[in-house]
Amino acid sequence: MKTFAISLFLALLLSACNTVHGVGQDLKQGGEAVGHGLQKAGQAIENAVQ
Repeated sequence: MKTFAISLFLALLLSACNTVHGVGQDLKQGGEAVGHGLQKAGQAIENAVQ
């Protein structure tokens, strides 16, 4: 798990625009993607229960 966290941190650091603002944008986009995935998973579970 520690290796994964370090890898994720390095990936974010290297993919950003080399500014704090760029890292913030990357984190925001990642959070939105996770939220969208959770929403789709919730809908799939709801459909399966019906």
